[in-house]
Amino acid sequence: MKIPERDLPLFPLNTVLFPRIPLSLHVFEPRYQEMATRCLRERIGFGVLLIREGKEVGGPAEPFTVGVVARIVNAQEHEDGSMDLMTMGMARFRLLKSYAVHPYPSGDIELWQEEMGDARRLPRLAQAAQHAYINYIAQLAELLDEDELPSQILAPQDPQVLSYTIAANLQAPNSDKQRLLEIETVQERLECELEMLEAESAFLARVKLMRESFTRDDAGPFSVN
Repeated sequence: MKIPERDLPLFPLNTVLFPRIPLSLHVFEPRYQEMATRCLRERIGFGVLLIREGKEVGGPAEPFTVGVVARIVNAQEHEDGSMDLMTMGMARFRLLKSYAVHPYPSGDIELWQEEMGDARRLPRLAQAAQHAYINYIAQLAELLDEDELPSQILAPQDPQVLSYTIAANLQAPNSDKQRLLEIETVQERLECELEMLEAESAFLARVKLMRESFTRDDAGPFSVN
């Protein structure tokens, strides 16, 4: 797959995509069907950007300027012209200039390579973040009464991929996810995520205690008579 740094097709969405993270899309607007067709024909990626202002469907939307290039892994076209796409996040980019020469938005970009950070601190930090993430996902599964832990529990060993996995699966506002995407180094992202995970786990523990308290109160006194 090629990533053109000039005239890269852009797809503003109400979601934040991260590298190495899958994203499924149902494409029904003709302009984005044309975009997907071009990407498949030319074997190029397209840029996913979080919408800052505007709507996902219909009129123009003003996106953030940092996003992720997505690669189409699989495409299925339906009789009505709509398409189901399975995509994978590939690389971060900065949007330098956008213009309207196609029915869909496009622009010039520069790929944004990521530094790892302090190599001495990273292994221990990644291990702490991994344990906190597994605990967080387990707490969520318990509160949702799931019999089996979701697939997200499989925390990657690679610190960079781990940082993206945590960011993608955190139950957090898109503004927080965008902030995580824009962090300069893997180390800084993991440090921020560790703080967020610890805060969220403490909150989920309080929710569990409250639910157990309500359950006991609802049961009331019991008598066999």
